[in-house]
Amino acid sequence: MINVFKGTLLALMRERSVFIWVLAFPLVLSTMFAFMFAHLDDAAQLKPVRVAVVADARYEDAPGLAEMIDALSEPGDGQLLDVARVESEDAAIELMRATDAGSSAPDGGSNEGVVGYVAVDADGVPGVHVRGGALPDSVDSANQSVLKTVVDNYLSSRALIEDVANEDPAALADARFVAQLLDAPDSTERIDVTRNPPKETVRYYFALLGMAALFGSQTGMIAICRAQPNLSALGARRALGATSRTKTLVATLGASWALSFACLAVAYAYIRIAAGVDFGGRDGACLVALAASSLLATALGTLVGSATKVDEGIKGGVLSGIVCVSSLFAGLYGQPVMELADDLSTAFPALELVNPATQIAQTLYSIMYYDTFQRTFEHVLVLLATTAVLLAVSLVLVRRQRYASL
Repeated sequence: MINVFKGTLLALMRERSVFIWVLAFPLVLSTMFAFMFAHLDDAAQLKPVRVAVVADARYEDAPGLAEMIDALSEPGDGQLLDVARVESEDAAIELMRATDAGSSAPDGGSNEGVVGYVAVDADGVPGVHVRGGALPDSVDSANQSVLKTVVDNYLSSRALIEDVANEDPAALADARFVAQLLDAPDSTERIDVTRNPPKETVRYYFALLGMAALFGSQTGMIAICRAQPNLSALGARRALGATSRTKTLVATLGASWALSFACLAVAYAYIRIAAGVDFGGRDGACLVALAASSLLATALGTLVGSATKVDEGIKGGVLSGIVCVSSLFAGLYGQPVMELADDLSTAFPALELVNPATQIAQTLYSIMYYDTFQRTFEHVLVLLATTAVLLAVSLVLVRRQRYASL
């Protein structure tokens, strides 16, 4: 049995097609992803809202308004606003209308992304004026909501102070009390609902690893075809030996899994180190998940390869078709396909159970974003259960094969 394992492993390592699909393909595709997604994650990060403020005499006279704006625009991790100060409303409107990324604001900043401006009217009440045309689900719409919330909070605080002044003027003599009322509230609080901050690009790498793992099925298919007496001379010699078919299948499966997992681990290391993709610091758990994924892929290849009287090239084409279709519904082929995959998963949750590429991607997703490994265990169990079914069918097919002559 050990000799069968060694012989199968050496024979597979001489197969050029194995390394093309199982190793070279994910390396090339991950390199393309690295160039395509180089700045996508940075663009998706929250940035301070770019606004204009009419800093005239009325703005300075509005109690606490300038202090609040200064506090919210102070550089640092908690910066909420990026303020451009202008002298008049006409200048603010002109600044808001400017769309050239290269044009400069009066404070030396960029006009790009100025979503609105704040101006104080003759009655001393600040108002928000936003740029029109923002779609409801756009970034501009969200930024405009932030600006409106800031001003609404200021007006609420000021109204509270006025009510206190009318009812108990002596309370305003307490400096601590006044400071508490005028203290700029935290308009937004940043919290993490997942273990790691969500990233736009990581899901594509999850789908890529799912596709790369499934391409490992080629090793199982080639190995089992080489073990069939009617398809190869090596299989004919093994059939005449003392090793049972069950042991031959187990050794062949083990060698196929070892090679496909080794290639997948190299691809993961390349994505992790060379492409600079951070999987949340759980590399060990990711490798365990990829080991289970490789086992499933090998079992799939073994099942397809166990079919008798079918040319090896046709079997390879069938496997390639299964991998490509599975990767399609895992969202590998771009944003529209990713949205289609999400819609299908929501409408038909059972599809995830029968799609190995989706299961692999979801396993990696759960490792990165969930605090515990409960969801990961569930996905791994699905992978192992699918593997067991595929192996059971493969074993039945192999044990029932009979040959009139070799």
